[in-house]
Amino acid sequence: MFDYLKGLIEEIIDNHIILDVNGIGYDIISSSRTINEAKNHGNVIKLYTVLNIREDAWTLFGFISQRERFWFNKLNSVQGVGGRVAISILSVLSDDDIYNAFVMEDKNSFTKADGVGLKLATRIITELKDKVIGQVDSTAFTEPMKIQSNVVNDVISALVNLGYQKFDILRVISNMNLGESPQFDVLLRQVLTKISTGARS
Repeated sequence: MFDYLKGLIEEIIDNHIILDVNGIGYDIISSSRTINEAKNHGNVIKLYTVLNIREDAWTLFGFISQRERFWFNKLNSVQGVGGRVAISILSVLSDDDIYNAFVMEDKNSFTKADGVGLKLATRIITELKDKVIGQVDSTAFTEPMKIQSNVVNDVISALVNLGYQKFDILRVISNMNLGESPQFDVLLRQVLTKISTGARS
């Protein structure tokens, strides 16, 4: 119904932004990240929106970026993750954190959010991992810090060329102690062995 709303910030109360758009006040629920951006943004702000319609309520959610809205829609599609729980996740995890949590199947990252227990975190990863890894352009996100060296990137490229899935490679490497200067041939053999045997640690 609305792609975005742009207007004057009338008031910010908890996780609600009251946005005046041409004299109409919209009550918009947002993550703490968007709330903080709104507080530092000045009087006028543009929020990308999602309107959830239920029998008992129409709820408008707003996001400082289209990427944040993308994650909201993905999370909100999982059974048991309503709009408010999705906002809770976005309040404690950045875009990069969420992407990396899927890469490494890190359930504990999602349990940092209010309303998310281990069972729901497991469901989120199970239902969304294949819809995110490989379909989302990973270059749009920051991969874990310890896999940014040229040698590691060369190993990743070599294994992808051999037909291995990038998310499997990243998950294995993320759980390895690489040291400060990993050698290409040594690291390649180690990662290949772990992937081939199905090891994840």
